[in-house]
Amino acid sequence: MPKKNFIPLLLLFIALFTLYGDTLTFLPKPVRDTSVASRKFFVGLWPDWLRPRDFNEQRQQDIEKLQKSPSPNR
Repeated sequence: MPKKNFIPLLLLFIALFTLYGDTLTFLPKPVRDTSVASRKFFVGLWPDWLRPRDFNEQRQQDIEKLQKSPSPNR
């Protein structure tokens, strides 16, 4: 196998092991736990200030405000 294909295949193997390693039941428990630990490590690298945006937040606030306001008498 040429050396130029080795690094992308290694990165692919690491990514797949990190994502799906704990679901492979034929692996020993310490190996599956390593998969979970590596996933927690990579998720921990994500900065706290860079969280996913909640696009429904403003809509939820508007709904709560409408529910709290008194209904008009007709």
